[in-house]
Amino acid sequence: MTSRREFLQVAAVTGLPVIAAGPVNAATAMGVWPLRTDIHAVLVDRRHAASRSVGARLASTGAQVQAMADADITQVWLHQIGPAWRERPVPIAGLTARSALFCLEQLALSRGLRVVFHGEHILYPDGRTEHSILRGAQRAQVSARDLTRAGPQWPAAIAEALARHRQNPRPERFGPSDAALEPALPPGAQLLTSWIIAAT
Repeated sequence: MTSRREFLQVAAVTGLPVIAAGPVNAATAMGVWPLRTDIHAVLVDRRHAASRSVGARLASTGAQVQAMADADITQVWLHQIGPAWRERPVPIAGLTARSALFCLEQLALSRGLRVVFHGEHILYPDGRTEHSILRGAQRAQVSARDLTRAGPQWPAAIAEALARHRQNPRPERFGPSDAALEPALPPGAQLLTSWIIAAT
């Protein structure tokens, strides 16, 4: 498991500032986020600067960040999430490749957990990013338009959205997410998925 200190040291060594593009608003500028204290782990894909930035921001709030070498969830599943879910259905979150979300969702379904927040971010070779929020926008207080307006600061906006997402006090019925439906991407584009899996 990567500790907060180790993650911040990796971010520093790789040249990625902990706050990669500056504050999104006054709350983040002061480091005051209403962090969900029940999130067991935040998964990030260390291949992507945006994902590392989300991890660094959430690690600075005290979240336990798991940095994956690629979309392979095997180690984090065996040592972190699987054992935790055997005890109780703790929420997890991340900014990863879609395949990681798909695998985790399949494992979560039998334990009564569902994808309660799902955002998609297409990164184009020219630096543009196209956003869509497929589930949970209202509970996370974020929209695709907010992310577009944030420009290159969108990872900070996603970190803040994951931190402040709140479960509906009334149980909600969610079916499977769209994680199994891989969109056709233009040459050179990459897809990242932001998500929260939690009990409903």
